[in-house]
Amino acid sequence: MKAWFLFALFLFPAFALADSLEIRDIEEGEGPELVRHDTALVHYVGRLEEDGSEFDSSRGGQPLSVTIGSGQTIPGFEQAVKGMREGGKREAIIPPELAYGERGAGNIIPPNATLRFELEVVEVQRAPFIGLDNEELAEKLDEGVTIVDIRRPDEWAETGVVEGSHRITAFEEDGSLNPEFGRQFTALVDSDDEVILICRVGNRTSALAQALSEGLGYDKIYNVTDGIMEWLDDDRVVRHDCPDHEETAQC
Repeated sequence: MKAWFLFALFLFPAFALADSLEIRDIEEGEGPELVRHDTALVHYVGRLEEDGSEFDSSRGGQPLSVTIGSGQTIPGFEQAVKGMREGGKREAIIPPELAYGERGAGNIIPPNATLRFELEVVEVQRAPFIGLDNEELAEKLDEGVTIVDIRRPDEWAETGVVEGSHRITAFEEDGSLNPEFGRQFTALVDSDDEVILICRVGNRTSALAQALSEGLGYDKIYNVTDGIMEWLDDDRVVRHDCPDHEETAQC
């Protein structure tokens, strides 16, 4: 198995639209559909559409673990898995724009190659947190649930923050964990409290929510799925006049 071929998103940005992907369901499977931040264990066989030759397969080995929305794989593979159910089988034809584009991949995937994948979801692992859209976030805020904005000070200044937010930077600009985050966060929120995490577009908070759940036992975590940018796009209110003398002060 040469699963590393799928892990190439850092070379090929996911800017193409999902409607250029062709999908044919073979078996629907059971249970809820896979959504963003869920993890699927997937068996797959990858072929070149042009001649049907097989270039990669997980059969005979371990299934591939794919977290929806994480950017772990080529864009078309993740988009094809999204919406499947446990036990489901699907065939997907992925155009070059959602695969390896003009560059191809080594001497295995030629430039501008369309790929065909046979997919089977053998197990679904639900995200250990609950995603919130704007309406759900507003409802939780009305209930008085604590919200923590984990971005950096320059990001708070750029966009403002959701009113009521506690500002605790989780990650530095280089992606490293802020060494003060754990102390500040656990001083503010107990592991059995409800808490909302928000960042720019929901990626950092999803990773952090999973770590807090699995590592520290926080089991009532909400992640704002599309972050503050979706909140702004929806013309929701933010505050720019927050106290600047204390990072964790409530805005």
